[in-house]
Order: sequence, then structure tokens, then C-alpha cells
Amino acid sequence: MTPVATATPPVDRRAPEESGAPIDCVLFDLDGVVYHGPEPISGAAEGINFLHGQSIPVNYVTNNATRTAEVVAEHISTLGISTTPDEVTTSAQVLAGRLAERFGTGALIYLVGTTGLATALESEGLRVTRTLEYDPVAIAQGLDPEITYERIVAACEAITAGIEWWATNPDYSMVGPRSRVPGNGAFIDMLSKLTGAQPTVVGKPSPHMMEFAARRIGAKRPLMVGDRLDTDIEGGNSARFETALVLTGVHDIHDALQAGPGLRPTYILPSLRSLPRLITGSAQSAADETPESATCRIVDGELHLDESAQDRVSTVESALRLAWETMDRGEDVAPGNLPRRIHD
Repeated sequence: MTPVATATPPVDRRAPEESGAPIDCVLFDLDGVVYHGPEPISGAAEGINFLHGQSIPVNYVTNNATRTAEVVAEHISTLGISTTPDEVTTSAQVLAGRLAERFGTGALIYLVGTTGLATALESEGLRVTRTLEYDPVAIAQGLDPEITYERIVAACEAITAGIEWWATNPDYSMVGPRSRVPGNGAFIDMLSKLTGAQPTVVGKPSPHMMEFAARRIGAKRPLMVGDRLDTDIEGGNSARFETALVLTGVHDIHDALQAGPGLRPTYILPSLRSLPRLITGSAQSAADETPESATCRIVDGELHLDESAQDRVSTVESALRLAWETMDRGEDVAPGNLPRRIHD
């Protein structure tokens, strides 16, 4: 398994029921949460603009290291969500920050990547080179769609010689126009097999990326929202943040059911349109709700939800918690009539 950069455990970040603090920052993944490629996801602008109206800071955390924060912010803004570069955290920025901390201003870094990573490195006062001739102190690897065979060979030689190897993210694949295509993780895997080495990876699910974004805002109770359990939710959980799985992307409720402890979300969101309910808790008062214990139960090893409550977020969340508790005792739980997705 590719190692990830570790982070110092967050200070004074207690469970919400202990702290009593409101959610004071929301971190978002992008693809599958805010947009699909160039197209906005229904409800995304509505939910995020609600946060703007409540003066709750937002930040977009993306493993994509090929684009600068300015380019990402401009893309989001075209979807009707006003965004500044300061509200974007890229894995390239996080990697550049870590390398600057380790090697200091002026250190020479061998770049395997594109403009987004080069710009981030230079903004931290690091020098960038694409040759090994001048003895760089580390390799910074991000996705480079135009990488050549010669560059791959050079990276192998440098890694084998013992140069420190750092990478932006472990994403193995991405969605292309007609198929899935290689991501940075595919190149990491190839170089690892060729050299027997592993890089330090700073992007999601590293907790450092989440901490980096929350620290920029000074948040005490951040919420991480994403569509992937193995990057967004795992990363938020590893930083000890609350997490919300939004059902507009890769993973669904059945995936959450089968997730191990570190990949389980705190909340379920049909789409970002449901953010006001989560933030304010005002969608439906407890007095108006049927007790969830009466609407979800396990029967013969299968979850059973009353039909009248199958599309209720609170029922689905309660069913998942009930199943997880049972599974953690060593018992199997099948989905039964648990829906894969619900709508708001």
C-alpha cells in the first residue's frame, strides 16, 4: 500500500455532542460533488450558496495537481458559485508546502508534473528542474499526461539512487470521455514496481490535506463532503472531522453499508441541496418524526426499512449505524430493502 503523509492530531477537536460547537467550515471534493466534468450537479450551487448566505466558510480540496487554484476557482465560478483561489486547496499546494518545510526555501526539486504543480512549488520558494544534472533533493510527482519514456526512465534512476520521492495523490484512474484513463496512482504503481520504493503521498486520503485546508480557515468543527469513501470520507475521518457522503458521484448507500470503520460517513446527503438540513437540523423536528428504531431493524441478517421511511435520510443513517454496530460484533448484514440512493 502506498504510504501517505501523516499529520499531527488536531488540537481540541472533540465530538460535536461534546463540544457543542456549530459546523464552522465545509470542505468539498469537486468531481462527483460539485460538478461532473464541465457540467454542474443539480443542487450543488443551491447548497453551497446557502453556506455563503450563512457566512460559513467553504474550501474545495482536490487531488488534481494539474490545474492551479486560480483555474479551479474560475471553473467553479462559472457554475454560479462565486469562488476565489483562496477557497481552493490542491494536492500540489499541499505537496509544495511539505517540501518547503522539509528542505527550505531555494531547494531544487525534480518535477514530474504539469503547470499546476510547478506553480505551487515555485510559490513556496522552491526551484524546479526537469533534469537530474543539478542534483535535486527530491522528486515531486503529479500527473503528467505528456510524460515520455525517457522521463519515466530518469525517474526510475533517481528513485533507485535514493532521492526522496513525494507524490501529490494516489488516484489510480480518472473518468475519460470514453473510458477510465490512468491517473497519477497508475504511474506511482508502475514506478514502485520498477524500483521497489514507495513515495510519500500527501493527497486524499492523507489527513494532512484535510488539516491543511481547515487550518487555512481556522476551523474548529469542519465537515468534509465527498462522493468517494476511500478518499474523501477516509481522509476526513483520519483527520477526525465529521464527514458526509453525497450520493451524486461514485459511491452509494450500499457501498457505505459495507465500508470498514475508517471509511464510514457521519452523514448521508442525497445532494448538496440537503446541506441546509444538515447544517441547521431544521428539516424535520424530532417531535414530528417516528422513532427510527421503529422504522429500521435487522430481520434474519437483512436490513428492513419500513416502506414509508425508505426515502428518509435520518432512517437511512440510523439503518447504517445499526448495521455497523452489528457487523462490528462479527455478524453479517445484507442490504435487504436498503435503497442504494435517495433523493431530496
